[in-house]
Parts: sequence; structure tokens; C-alpha cells
Amino acid sequence: MALTRFGVSMEEDLVEMLDEITQSEGYANRSETLRALVRKELVRTVQEDDNREIAGIVTLIYQYGHTRKEVPMEGFPTLRITANLQVHLHHHICQKVITLQGAARDVTGWARKVISQRGVVGNLTIMATEDIYDLLSPEHES
Repeated sequence: MALTRFGVSMEEDLVEMLDEITQSEGYANRSETLRALVRKELVRTVQEDDNREIAGIVTLIYQYGHTRKEVPMEGFPTLRITANLQVHLHHHICQKVITLQGAARDVTGWARKVISQRGVVGNLTIMATEDIYDLLSPEHES
């Protein structure tokens, strides 16, 4: 993919924060950091009709014995659950981790229904599949 150079002006304190992220996250330089931040923001703001392929992780925390409603997958035709793990963080607190793939509209739509249930604290983390494939490119191999 071709790169385009452009200038960015920002306040000195923002540049310092950018440099801290670059250092702490191990990015090679500011450009790599900015690319990663833009990708994350673009994926985070997926629209309901977005067909981009994404991978997601739903993390839920709830009390042991809490009956969560099953959220049917029928309305989300591209959704694939690739893993489902439940662990006990404490004798009465459970954590469930579900990994998903599919169109952004299906992954985010299904996840919102699961996360918004009463008695559940949840989060969805997503990444565009094209970013995953970028990681497999020769420039990322050591």
C-alpha cells in the first residue's frame, strides 16, 4: 500500500503524550503510532450498516448463578463465534470471554445485545480484519 506524507500540527503537550504512547507501546516512530490510533478509531466508530470484516472479543463479568438471556444469532448472518471461555475470578464472580468474527454490523449488533443485559458488566474490543492481515505482511516478520 502506498504511503502519503502530510504535515500535522498539534500542541506540544499532545506531542509529548504521543511520544509517551510511542515509547510505552513499542511503536517504531510517531507515524506508526498515528496509523495505529487512526485504525483503532475507524474500527471503533463502525456504523450499523458497515460490512467491513472485523474480529472482536466480548468480555463479560457477572455473578455466578446469574441467568443471562441467550441472544440468538439468527439476525446476524455473518457472525461466527470462534471461542467461548468462562472462568471464575472469585467463588461467586464469573468472567466470560467470547471471540467473534463477521461483518462489523453483525459483530457489534450482537455484542451490544449481550453486553447491555441487566447484571452484566461488559466490553467489546474490535479490530478490522484487514489490520490483522497487515500484521502477516513480510515487513512485520522478524
